[in-house]
Amino acid sequence: MLMLTHTYLLQKVLGTADVKNGDLDIYVYNIVPDLLTIHPQINSAQTHKIKRSLDIPASYSKASYVIFHLLVDDLAHYGYICPDCKEEFDPNSQGYSYVKGKPLIHSILELYNTIQKEISYNDAAYSSHLIIEMIYDLVILTHMNSIKTVDLLAEAINFTAKNKMDEFSATINWLYDLGENEVKEVMKEASFYITKERMERIMNIDGRVRLYTNKFGLKTDEKVLYDGVKKLFLQARALLDEDDELFLLEAAQIIKNYGWFPPLT
Repeated sequence: MLMLTHTYLLQKVLGTADVKNGDLDIYVYNIVPDLLTIHPQINSAQTHKIKRSLDIPASYSKASYVIFHLLVDDLAHYGYICPDCKEEFDPNSQGYSYVKGKPLIHSILELYNTIQKEISYNDAAYSSHLIIEMIYDLVILTHMNSIKTVDLLAEAINFTAKNKMDEFSATINWLYDLGENEVKEVMKEASFYITKERMERIMNIDGRVRLYTNKFGLKTDEKVLYDGVKKLFLQARALLDEDDELFLLEAAQIIKNYGWFPPLT
């Protein structure tokens, strides 16, 4: 799932818990597996390889929120919590994003055939899950707006960059063995890109089409391509409209049963 969905779910899990302004950095830890990929030499395979049952020292307790992110992604990608990172790609995964995305695979293959670009079945399956996750933010947008998720994430990034970098860098170094300069570089980029204005700019179908085409190096100035990708996102939204928050509600319960609770800080 994308950063805003992860942020919204953590807000819901914490519920009425008193998250003080001085603890806003927990929302940044919660998106670290995606956030670190801003760095050109870091990919999602690296950030998702952490053992879910990792014994976290009290001095790095906020790393627990990174684990929370990974548990959610496990359910979205595999359909169950994985003790260790899975390296082999399975286009028939029973994770929520892949199950929901399966009807898109044929449409993706057809689109690529129309624009005369090659794509394998596995790559089409991967793309289908990504489209589902990109559209999920929009499906739950009303819910996110009701608790100001976009505002919160932007504020958390800004707060962490200004006030918590020593602690944040030390924790990420312990968890991922990344140097302080690398972490600072990521947060510098995050402070520029993850703002309320920039996030709101892509909280619509056209914004999602641009995200998708940019990721895969496709040219949106080709009308056939743009219309085709937009049609994929509209199809994806129709696949999710009936679910609304169902996946998140189920994920929260499974993670609770697994034994994850907010750390005492």
